[in-house]
Formats: sequence, structure tokens, C-alpha cells
Amino acid sequence: MLSSTLSHPRSFFLYCVCLLCTMWLVACGDSTPSGNPPRISWAMTGARFRVLTDEVLSLVPDIENADEATTFRWTMNGATVGTENHFEFSSHEAGEYFIQLLVTNRFGQCEDEVKVTVVESEGTTIPQLPPDDGQLRWAFPFTEINIPLGRDIEIAPSMVENGTATRVVFQGNSLGDHRVPIQIYNDSVRREVEVLVHVCPPAGTYRRSDKGRSMASEVFEYQPAPGHQVNGYIIIGDAFPPGCTHAQACDTVLAHFSRQWLVSLGGWGGYLVAGFDHSVPRTAKGSELCIKGNPYDYQSEPGIIWVSQDVNGDGLPNDLWYELAGSEYGTDRHRTGYAITYFRPDQAHMGVAWKGSDGETDYIPYLSYWNPNDYYWQDWQMERPTLTFCGSRLASNVSYSNGVSSLPPYEWGYADNLGSDYRNGSQGMMGYYSISNARTWDGKPAELAYIDFVKVQSAITGHTPNLGEASTEVYCIMAPQ
Repeated sequence: MLSSTLSHPRSFFLYCVCLLCTMWLVACGDSTPSGNPPRISWAMTGARFRVLTDEVLSLVPDIENADEATTFRWTMNGATVGTENHFEFSSHEAGEYFIQLLVTNRFGQCEDEVKVTVVESEGTTIPQLPPDDGQLRWAFPFTEINIPLGRDIEIAPSMVENGTATRVVFQGNSLGDHRVPIQIYNDSVRREVEVLVHVCPPAGTYRRSDKGRSMASEVFEYQPAPGHQVNGYIIIGDAFPPGCTHAQACDTVLAHFSRQWLVSLGGWGGYLVAGFDHSVPRTAKGSELCIKGNPYDYQSEPGIIWVSQDVNGDGLPNDLWYELAGSEYGTDRHRTGYAITYFRPDQAHMGVAWKGSDGETDYIPYLSYWNPNDYYWQDWQMERPTLTFCGSRLASNVSYSNGVSSLPPYEWGYADNLGSDYRNGSQGMMGYYSISNARTWDGKPAELAYIDFVKVQSAITGHTPNLGEASTEVYCIMAPQ
């Protein structure tokens, strides 16, 4: 029958048309529509959030390739808790919560997980400053200093309360010891303070070998400002032994460097000073210094980097410091000659009040969830009722909204800051910095051929209810060969 039908031309033509239509219909029915499965992204890298107990957190992801047919499924502990494109989370209990999101469209699925850390609210108790008694007070960044022959230096207090002071630019044109008087006064009191300047032989006289260990070989000073990550921080446990002396603290910091463990500098002004077993030369390619922190694109806590040469050859960091200029240097977001005084609380489990040299006041909050220690004052600092730090300050970039603490990075030039110079380089993921950016007190290039010491200092103020104070963290300091 088939052969008979196909033998007729008209029948054969109709048969071919039907066959082609059938093939087309089958092909259309079997084909899979082309398109892309959904993709989930968050404003915060790693989707990690911190909120207070009973605070509502709106989880709103960015979804690519979604349309009106896309479905959403939020789950927690295996149970479905939401089916919208956003989810409102809140908990009365502190702890860590993991929330999964499954997004499905016609072309596939995508799943992601959110971690929310809920911390106990500490209330709104704000530590108070002691009353101003009208006394004349001041603080110098140094009262004795070594400078190389030919350098000049500005000498003035960084902080004067209830008065004013003279400023002197000292020219280091002759070797030897020079006593520079500074007048500090108000309407009823006048004081004279002498700053001792040792003018040493020209830079390079005591330069050591250019080769040695890449890792910093000694920590000379560790003076953190108050902060919840300094000691007793639950993430790393008790960093320092009970009754710790300053020397023991420095040894502990150096041990942390060898393991690349966290060292917190606390609030603004807190610092550490490290040195190398050789002189670190400036090179044409730069990046002579590497400093590891733990910055994120949503949470950078910049620290200003200072460098120094051992101009008197005694092996100690008692010489002139030069600030490494970063992206904010010389702008209205950068201030030199600043100071903050912290006031030790008179009872346990209290925040720490502070006052800046410009009269600004604020406090370091006490966060028992992160650090249950009685005080954020360190054992080797406890005998002092106040702590005053001097240095440069960057404008605060700290904000808090909807359970998210935001500390965006500056462009470049700072420790623990996810700028363009924090990258995966020869020493791994860390910040890479150039000695060529060293500046003198008046902002001019210092033209240092080498350095011996490095200081890292917390550079911003500010705090949020779930993160606490902004505080620079350092994991190691290196000078790759």
C-alpha cells in the first residue's frame, strides 16, 4: 500500500509535507527552552551578619535571572520559614543561625546559605567623662627623640587641655644634644616643658645588612587602646597570661606573628612597634613591606603605617617616625597631630569614655558576648587612670543599618584595609606597602633609602552595636627579600 501511494506524484508530495510537519512538531515538543539558572549574591562578602537580640534583620539578596515564575524557599533547621524574595529574621536568643535560600526558575536552581550571629544587647549605658577641673594638661608624641643630621622636626604637644602651647620647628644642623623649650600656658598658669633632641650622624651611618629574616624579629611595644578584641576575645581565647607584663605581651604578639594569628590594636591610637634583624632597603619596584590583616569589602578597619631608621645605632625604636602616605593623606579626611585620652572605668563591665584633642567625646562599648573580661584595660596598663595616644587620624567611615555594620575600605595605603594594595602577592593575601611613600612632618617625601622599624596604629574612631569599636587587626609584619 505504501509503495502504491508513493508512486503517485501528488500523494508523494503530500506525504513529504506531512512528514516534515511531524518532524518539526516533534522537535519543538522535545526541545528544552534556552536560558540561565538563577544566581544569588549579597552586598556582604560571605553573607555574614551580626544583629542584636530581638532586632529585625531584613535579608534581601540580589537575584539574577529571576522572573515572575521564579520561586523562593527559605529554610532554617530543615523547616521552611519563608517563600518570598526576602526574609525577616529575628531571635530572642543569642547564638549563631544558618539560613538556607533555594531559588528556582525554569532553567535550574541555585542555593546559598546565610550566617547570622545574634549577640546580647548591652543596654544603652554610656560611660561618662570625669568632670573638667580646669587644670592645664598636655600630651606630647615624644619628649626625647633621635634625628639624623640635616633633618628638621616640628615639636609641639598633640593635646593641650585648658590652655595653649607654642610650636617649634627645630633644625637638626649640628650634632649633639639640644634642649628645646615649649611654653604651655593659659591666663593663670605658664609651664615650660623641655624636649630633648639628639642630632645623630647622617642617615646610613648605622645601616645594617640588607638581608635577613622576612618576618619581623622583635616586637618592642604593644600598647593597644581599649577594645573588645584585645584580651579575652572569645574567638581566640585569652591572648595574654594573667598579670601579664608589657614584655610578656610583646613576646605574645611576636608568637602570634609566627603563626599569623590575630593581634588587635583596639580603638583609635592603639599601636604596636616591630623591628627586623636587618635594614629593609627601598627598591625600585616598591612593596618592601607586607602586613596581613583581615579586611573585607564591607569591613575594613584601617591602620596608619609608620616607619623609622635606627639613626643612633642602639637597636631601639627611639628615633624619628615617618608616616606612610595613603590615599587620604593631605586631604580633609586626614588629620595629623591628633590625640585621644581614654578614661579607665571605675567599675567592671563598663565601656570606656574618651575625649579627643579637638574636644570630641565618645566611648568604646563593652560587649560581653565577644569579651567577658571585667575591663578592656590591659594588665600592663591598669596602674594608669588614663591612656593618651598621639598620631594621625582618618575620618570615620563606620555606619550601621538593618543589622549590618559597614566599614568600607579606603583606596590604598593602610593596614587591615581592602584597598588596591591588599592583594594575593608573593607572600600571599595581605597588604603591600612602599617605603617611598614615607613623609616628613610637613608632608614632603622623606626619601628614605631603608628602614629598621615599623609601627601600625589604629586610624579611625567609631563603633556599632553588634561589631563594637573599629580596631585595626594585624596578623604579621614582613619584609620579603
